[in-house]
Amino acid sequence: MRLAGGEILSMTSDFGTEGSRPVESRDGAATPLLSVVIPAYNIEDFVVAAVDSALAQTLADLEVIVVDDGSTDRTAERVAALADPRLRLIRQENRGLGGARNSGIRAARGRFVGLLDGDDIWYPEKAERHLAIMQADPEIGLTFSHSRYIDEDGQPTGGLLISKCISPSVEDLVRRNHVGNGSTPIIRRDAFQRAGLFNESLRSLHSAEDYEMWVRLLHASECRARLIPEALTGYRIRSSSLSMDFDRFHEAGRQAVRLMEGYIPDLPEAAKARGLADSARITSRKALSAGNLAVARRYLLKALGYSPSLVLRDWRALGTFLMILVQSLCPARLRPGVQRAGYATAAFAHRLSSGSPGRAEGRPDARP
Repeated sequence: MRLAGGEILSMTSDFGTEGSRPVESRDGAATPLLSVVIPAYNIEDFVVAAVDSALAQTLADLEVIVVDDGSTDRTAERVAALADPRLRLIRQENRGLGGARNSGIRAARGRFVGLLDGDDIWYPEKAERHLAIMQADPEIGLTFSHSRYIDEDGQPTGGLLISKCISPSVEDLVRRNHVGNGSTPIIRRDAFQRAGLFNESLRSLHSAEDYEMWVRLLHASECRARLIPEALTGYRIRSSSLSMDFDRFHEAGRQAVRLMEGYIPDLPEAAKARGLADSARITSRKALSAGNLAVARRYLLKALGYSPSLVLRDWRALGTFLMILVQSLCPARLRPGVQRAGYATAAFAHRLSSGSPGRAEGRPDARP
């Protein structure tokens, strides 16, 4: 693999160990505490904002590694034009999101690795908040935060992506991806040593890569996960995200659960069923957001088939059910307005139930 400036990085290089003496870089600087890995593919309009947000952290002891995954636009050129000694650019042939993340993790020198997709952002105090908790408790191997939805211009939409599970277990993560998205976690590098990296065989089912990775990481490394209940990540909603293969999205969840069965032989059937139900529920919600009412109905029925009591236990499933019901009964021209009203009502209901006015999900998906 060739780095910007001609440096060659061996993909078989060792991770190193967290407890070892700090390694000196070529310019004599000590190894950074945190490595922020930013996978990037054809996102020239967003990548600079992502990099700037990482470099602007209140925790300055970090490096930022951008992995350009074979972009055909000016993504790499935009990054190369940025002047900061903490920034490194890796260019490689296209290997997908998991492959780009893996390249960045292998190149990372920090004791902690943060993941930030190239079209999202971190808010300034994110790294400091995460590492304060992780350094205080060595058993915590993964931390994650709430995320704030932002639009293509970087402006908040008013919605948040949250979890109420402060310290999810392996089984909790099988039932639902509480981590939420791939731009919110910070992980001890030695946890990757024990659990392995992202499963690149899931490349064509990319929505499963995160879900499967977090479960395997907690299971294999025996570390604990911890939520920082603040919106420290900006998760960008792009117009292209509304166009997707819904069947493939749900199949990604099914494939992830099958992989989990292979390395967690005593995984409870109820946990697997709930994980599949949540995958189908999210698929239904995404179809509804895209205006595809028929697909939304089909996948909500799938969710109820996996877990018939879902709408009684999960307010998001109930909200999806009610919006599908109301939209099915009203004229097509009124459906967008009904959907907006439904989201606003769901967010208000969640604020009341959580007692936290500032922490409601505008579009309450468990994972993007």
